[in-house]
Amino acid sequence: MVIYLSEVFSNYWLVGVKLALAIATAVAFLKMFNMNSQLKQLTPISIVLNFLLSAILSSFILDEEFSIMDFLVIMIIYGVLLYIVNWLSFNTAFGRNMFVGRPRVIIQNGIFNEKLMRKMRLNVRDVVAALRAQDVHSLRDVKFAQVEANGDLTIVKKGDENYSVVLIDNGVVDIPALEKIGKTELWLMAQLHKQKIRDPGNVFIAQYHHGQLEIIKKK
Repeated sequence: MVIYLSEVFSNYWLVGVKLALAIATAVAFLKMFNMNSQLKQLTPISIVLNFLLSAILSSFILDEEFSIMDFLVIMIIYGVLLYIVNWLSFNTAFGRNMFVGRPRVIIQNGIFNEKLMRKMRLNVRDVVAALRAQDVHSLRDVKFAQVEANGDLTIVKKGDENYSVVLIDNGVVDIPALEKIGKTELWLMAQLHKQKIRDPGNVFIAQYHHGQLEIIKKK
């Protein structure tokens, strides 16, 4: 009986240690990689990464054969992969397109992009419902609309030019954004040269607003 109780308490002690280590690891990852940011877009890759973290932690806590050493090795590998994904998403156009996504214009100058909407499996009723949610009740009032990477719908009404477009994000030029405003990369480089900027990589953000290019350099 005494031996049995000692084994039971030993098992609970191990579960308690694993639980404490899992909580500490989860908090560390949330802080290091900003996984709980309210501004962070909820993208498919972020959902998958959070799901994987939850699966690893739950398996570690409940599986007696899942040793602490195995857990540490797996979390190191997970952390390295997460760092690579975050770095690519933040510093390269390819990574951002792959892991985060980009805004997709479904209405340009009042004309629907039907081909893109079919590709996105988005029908007119979905768009109309989203318009009503933003107090827009007629398609004729819409000049421009795009689906953001997080699924939100941004709308510009006819006669309203008060919207901005990010052309450079952390040194990466957004070519589709240039096309959206009818500009070219040569035009953008000329604008940068006027402000004595030779390399877009030195720009933290460049935003086109009210016909003007607003630039913030990297520190």
